[in-house]
Amino acid sequence: MTKAVTLGTIATGALIAAMAQPAYAQQPQSGAEGIQDIVVTARRTEESLQTTPIAVTALSPEALATAKVENVVDLQRTAPGLVIGRGSAGGDGIVFVAIRGQGNLQPILANDPAVATYIDGIYIPRPSTGMTDLQDIQRLEVLRGPQGTLFGRNTTGGAINIITSDPDDQLSGAFKAEYGNYDNLGVSASINVPLAQGLAIRMSGAINEREGYGTNPLNNRDFADNRSKFLRGKLKYDGEGWDFTLSGDWNRQSNHGQQTALWAFNPAIVPAPFQPGLTAGLLKKANWWDNMATGTSLAAGIGTLTPEAQALYGVQPFNTLEVYGFSGTLNVELGGLNLKSITGYRHSMNYGLSDTDGTAVPLLGTFAGSGSYYVSQELQLSGDITDSLSFITGAYAGKESGYEFSRSQIFGGLIRDSNADVTNKTFGLFAQAYYEITPTIRAVGGFRYTWDTRNSVLHNAQVLGRPYDVAVAGTPTGINCTVTPSEPVTPTTCNQVQNAKFNYPAWNLGVDWQAADNIFLYLATRGAAKAGGWNLRAGGLPAFSPEKVKDVEAGLKVDLFDRRVRFNTAIFHTWKDDNQAIVNSFVPGIGVTQYIQNNGKVRIWGIENEITVIPWEGMTFSANGSLQNGKYVKGSFSETQVIAGSGCTNPAGVVNGCVVDLSGLPLLQLPKRQLNISATQKLDVGGGTLALTGAYAYVGSQHFDAVKAADQASAATKAAYDVENALGKVPGYGIFNGRIAFKLDNPNVEVALYGRNITNKKYLLRRFPDLYRTLGIAVAYVGQPATYGVETTFKF
Repeated sequence: MTKAVTLGTIATGALIAAMAQPAYAQQPQSGAEGIQDIVVTARRTEESLQTTPIAVTALSPEALATAKVENVVDLQRTAPGLVIGRGSAGGDGIVFVAIRGQGNLQPILANDPAVATYIDGIYIPRPSTGMTDLQDIQRLEVLRGPQGTLFGRNTTGGAINIITSDPDDQLSGAFKAEYGNYDNLGVSASINVPLAQGLAIRMSGAINEREGYGTNPLNNRDFADNRSKFLRGKLKYDGEGWDFTLSGDWNRQSNHGQQTALWAFNPAIVPAPFQPGLTAGLLKKANWWDNMATGTSLAAGIGTLTPEAQALYGVQPFNTLEVYGFSGTLNVELGGLNLKSITGYRHSMNYGLSDTDGTAVPLLGTFAGSGSYYVSQELQLSGDITDSLSFITGAYAGKESGYEFSRSQIFGGLIRDSNADVTNKTFGLFAQAYYEITPTIRAVGGFRYTWDTRNSVLHNAQVLGRPYDVAVAGTPTGINCTVTPSEPVTPTTCNQVQNAKFNYPAWNLGVDWQAADNIFLYLATRGAAKAGGWNLRAGGLPAFSPEKVKDVEAGLKVDLFDRRVRFNTAIFHTWKDDNQAIVNSFVPGIGVTQYIQNNGKVRIWGIENEITVIPWEGMTFSANGSLQNGKYVKGSFSETQVIAGSGCTNPAGVVNGCVVDLSGLPLLQLPKRQLNISATQKLDVGGGTLALTGAYAYVGSQHFDAVKAADQASAATKAAYDVENALGKVPGYGIFNGRIAFKLDNPNVEVALYGRNITNKKYLLRRFPDLYRTLGIAVAYVGQPATYGVETTFKF
């Protein structure tokens, strides 16, 4: 049976089984009553979006479905100041989320993201989880700006707060089936069943399979395909003055490798025999969604390696991601107070092989992956002290243990190994109070203090599969173990132990004013921090300290013309100290390497606007956008470059080490302009509603790499730096999406046609030129081509 026949059978069954009309809660929709209110939990308690003194975008289930938001990557099209990068030399299981220029392009187990993700109050530590499916969501919130007081560390840019649907006392269910081009077949379902008085269970799941967007002409193998399975279950008991929710979810995704393509190569570095193959593999408009990546190649001398190491040669690209977790949430009423306990367990695993040059030439293939588990416990106590004074206070503890590895094959040689075991611990205490100065003016004050412990053990080898203590030429140690050992090296042990502790504050001070029933203003200053950590792939370097951010934000939220116009705006200025910067430098005993250090002070400023308009019956027009800019403080950001014969001196005493001022370089993942526009017209047609939606999303140019050569460097070196710097800037792009949906009143069935990137725009998600001066290649990661399909949904 073909996928199309299977889908038709499922959809017919869904139509027959459909029973009733669903009720969408807390969503903007057009009608005589105007734009409906939206309840958010951006401050860890329920309150109206229009009286929340935070810049936050809230998306209802209907908004997510209309915008075709299926995972966190799609959120870039829905909120101002939010950009999400895709594509990595280590695989495509990681998403690079940035808000207001606060991001991280090297998030590993010892280096955290700058935008936190929470699911039902549980912190998700690894960005690989950001690729998981968004199914059966009650609401999704994008909080912009530092959120360190109530959400904790790693929220210097903001937070993504995902609230899944809770079980309730009504029997209900939903089913959706989808089929599209690239043989895309997806089915998802959810059901809510009351089990007894106050006890209910909710189950949801999804399966999706899709062929690849591209094909390798050398072996006719698809890539950028998708196979995904998802399952979530929630059990809730609502008792007298208390409730308890137990939740579990699992998601697994796999594919034949990401869309990696060679953009440029440096003929001064790449050996001449390899250059014809690289020329043939260069990305062109004619082969935009194809590549010739073949993975690792067979190498001389692999017969002396362990069987496990030999199995890594001759492997084609792939990616696998698996995440799962459990949580328990208890709410108890204690007189006039509320006690909440949130207990969580999260597991994350991603593993893949990336042919980083994207060609048939065995230039660079990289196995990369990580796995970790995270256990957390949070306690909250909240309530009213007087009619004018309320508070929330609590404690948070978390422990993450896991591993991280990167195994690379260069020029078809033997595979190198860089891997580490990591243990991260965190503990925090927080309190925030709200005081009503007058019936229309409130003040807020909050403080949090965090203590972190970061421990790692490195086990790096020049040749994977050989004993650590055998002699190997060209390593800093003279043996296969390439770290600075903390204990004697043996054939099976190569350990460099690294331990560090950090502590830092966060705060929130603000005032808001309900100037009129429909006009709300606020002013706030906040502080937050991104945790410190270790450079796992470059042993012998010191730990980097927490990155500290503070800001000032002023906001206005207005509903006008009987709530037919909603306009929200926020203006901000951000100061960042101890910037965790990626630098390319010379390290004694290691050589030229790339690593993270605290270097530089940053200033970022901007404005974000969101508007929703109902100009006539059935029409909803929405637009959001941002203008932002930033720079390093002059003289605060530098690196050391070794120039032979230069005679440069530097504070570290590196011979011929020239200190280069990098404070004039652009900031990364900070597009100056961003705009998202959508319009939906609903029409009553017969016994149902026809909805027509068109949307345009534009993100301006942004940098993913920025470098500068020393004044003492040669002309050829400066030219290579200039090329890499130019390649690090990705042009801006805009894409059109559309959806036509018809929903029957009875039975409750919706059939929709959708299109994404309707004009088949050829655009880049990211360029990775970081290896241009060392290995001689710059690669690109392209966006998705035009996709379209039909989906049928019924609810009862």
